[in-house]
Order: sequence, then structure tokens, then C-alpha cells
Amino acid sequence: MNVNTPGRQLLFSTVRIDNVTASGAVSTGTGFILFADLENGRMCPLLVTNKHVVADATRLSAHFIVRKPDTDEPNLGQGAEVTLPPNGYFGHPNPGVDIAVVPLAGILQQFGAQLFMRALPLSLLATEVANLYVDAIEEITFIGYPNGHRDPKHLTPIVRRGITATPLDLDMGGDPAFLVDGSVFGGSSGSPVFLFNEGSYRASDNGLAIGTRIVLVGIVSATMVRHTQLPIEAANAEHVKIAQELNLGVVFNARAIKETIEAFVTSAGEKLRTPDGGPLVSVDPVTETSTPLT
Repeated sequence: MNVNTPGRQLLFSTVRIDNVTASGAVSTGTGFILFADLENGRMCPLLVTNKHVVADATRLSAHFIVRKPDTDEPNLGQGAEVTLPPNGYFGHPNPGVDIAVVPLAGILQQFGAQLFMRALPLSLLATEVANLYVDAIEEITFIGYPNGHRDPKHLTPIVRRGITATPLDLDMGGDPAFLVDGSVFGGSSGSPVFLFNEGSYRASDNGLAIGTRIVLVGIVSATMVRHTQLPIEAANAEHVKIAQELNLGVVFNARAIKETIEAFVTSAGEKLRTPDGGPLVSVDPVTETSTPLT
């Protein structure tokens, strides 16, 4: 596959994360790869996910697609499981904000030449996009591994679409979050959420823009459920409470993602470099070659 279109590049920006706890319980989530430029000129590659995806792990691993030898192409169907340090993540300073980052510099130094990935730029965040227009209802795209599923042959993630259920520019309940109406299931936690419009999109109250728009607006954290009492057809059996998913996902917004990254970079004694407003590109964090995203 030639990874030369925005959609194809987004496919290789995510990884599946497996968490094994002390009790032997296994959970699966999603993470996406983002790079931030530092003031000292270095690139800081990060795996962005949820705190609950990586917490309480005795064994934590990320699943990548490998690179074809001596090429810049993915070897579809060939995967590599990379062990992550169980406590090697940094969470948003607010305990109620479910975002964490895992630094990838050490992993890339050890395994980078074997792995195929596309790291998204910090400038893709909605907080960094100048004059971004969002309506009360926007179509959104999110990418991940619902219930751990992926294409079993090619190992690529699952892409889903929905709409914003609460406005992007309003903090739901005062939290840096919004709701999406879409099929959000376990394993989707940590999925990046995009405005991904090709052809045209609304750029003002009364105007359309022609072209492609890709904006990272948030990260999936949870699915909302309602509880219902159902009878069991057996003598003297009590009612059981089951959870029914509402097809509503809780998404922490781009501001919360940036706050997490800023806090991590500051804790390391570094500073972020302000994006220069240049063209959006994804980056191969091993070779540091870039590919236009629009």
C-alpha cells in the first residue's frame, strides 16, 4: 500500500494497546502517535491514550505494523508487539481528565527501524488551527480497535463515523469534553477523533470552502450507558441490572490533549515550540521524513 493520501496516513497513526493486570485480566484500548516540536529543535514523539487504558498494568504492550525492509511501506499483515514500561506514562494533572501520554523516544531508538507508523503533528490539534470554524453539528471520524477488533489479515484499525452530540466549542458540564453520537465500544478508548472533510466543508456561517480539512478535535474516553431491569425466567430469580449502550461517546477535547502534552514537556524541563502555521504534514518518526496531510 502506498501511504500517500490523508486517509491512508491516518490508518497508520494508531496502535492497539493491551493491558494485563496483576489479576490476569486483559483489556484492550487504542493509542495514537503524535509528535511535538521542542524549542531546542528536537522532535518529541508521544503515544497519546487514556489513563484507564494504561493504568494498573503489570504488562503493557503496543501492537504496530512492521515496515517492509529497505522501503517506506507497511508490510501489511505483519505485526510487532512492543512492550511498554507499565508505569512509564504521564497523565493530565487533573485526575478527572482521562488522558495520558507515553514517551516513545526510547522505543523508537530500539525498534524504530522495524516499525511503520505516521506521527501526527501537534499543529493538527484544533487549538492550533487558526480561524477554525465549527458548527453546532459536525461529522466526526474516529479510528481505533473496538472490542479489540482490527482487520485480521492486514492488521489495520477500524474507522467509524458519527456526529457531534454536543457542540465542540462548549465544555460539557464544565469539563474539557463533548459527546459524539457514534458506535463507541470498549477498545475504542484512546481513539483520535477528527474533523475529516474531503471535497468541501463549512468555513463560516454562510460560506463553504473547497478542499480537505483534517483537524484533531479530541480523544475518546468512554461510552455512555443506561441501566435497565430485566426479569430472569426462573423461579425465585431476582432481576439483574444490565448496561445498554446509548451510542454516545465521551470525548476529551483538543485543549485537554495539549494541556497533557505541555505538562509532560514542562516536567521534563523542556518547552514546546509554537507551530509556525506551515502546511500540515505527518512524519515518519524514524527517518523524520514528512508527507503532506492535505
